[in-house]
Amino acid sequence: MWRRFLKNRMAVIMMGFLAVITLAGVFAPLLAPNDPYANDILNKFAGFSLKYPLGTDQLGRCILSRMIYGIRPTLFLSLLTMTGTIGLGCILGLLAGYFRGPVEEIIMRAVDVMMSFPSQIMVFAVVALLGVDVRNVILANVLIKWAWYARMIRTNVMKYRDKNFVLFSRCVGSGEPFILFRHLLPSIASEMAVLATLDIGWAILNISTLSFLGLGVQAPTPEWGAMLNEAKNVMTTNPVQMIAPGLAIVIVVAAFNLLGDALRDALDPKEVDV
Repeated sequence: MWRRFLKNRMAVIMMGFLAVITLAGVFAPLLAPNDPYANDILNKFAGFSLKYPLGTDQLGRCILSRMIYGIRPTLFLSLLTMTGTIGLGCILGLLAGYFRGPVEEIIMRAVDVMMSFPSQIMVFAVVALLGVDVRNVILANVLIKWAWYARMIRTNVMKYRDKNFVLFSRCVGSGEPFILFRHLLPSIASEMAVLATLDIGWAILNISTLSFLGLGVQAPTPEWGAMLNEAKNVMTTNPVQMIAPGLAIVIVVAAFNLLGDALRDALDPKEVDV
């Protein structure tokens, strides 16, 4: 599997690129050339220079510094969202796929109800009900996506629940938790990894969109979607200000999608090493 993954040049490049972006967010205080919160009205809309490599915004703040600090909320909140979504969807999907009868019916009917509502309407409803806060944004994203994961994981679990290794484990008296977490969960781990990698891009777009609309990360915290929201107000006077956060979102989302495609190819059991 890993040999196939490492042979995929695009996968290695995307993995390295995302690792660099993540490290840049972790060590933002060391890498940022300026204070991302420092206002300098006299230098607003400054052009590219050694002091301000990407110029400054309408308040004279260093755009590059805000871009580097913006990795933390943009990327890390997306990873937190996917962790919560995968965790909830995995538990309910495992239960629905392994146990039949009332357990499966209750979980799948709840999934049907959740999937019957448009996702963005659900997000707006949760945020409007609980208030504008980044924690509510994460909660809203988890609530609208867990049902899709539960259905996908249930389908994968049903493929393995009657396999010989599961039946043998039942015959020797293994408990249900042992079968669920030692047999079935590792069997579907590869499919879950692919789904999670592909959907991190969706989480980034969703969080950035909510921040752009003023429902997510609030000013003056640097976040790529919030930076686009600020840049739209000066789009006619300083259009360059929108380029950096816009390109960053596009490139990072594309990188996760390409990495997900590479993982799918590497983990495909039908692929044979030559």
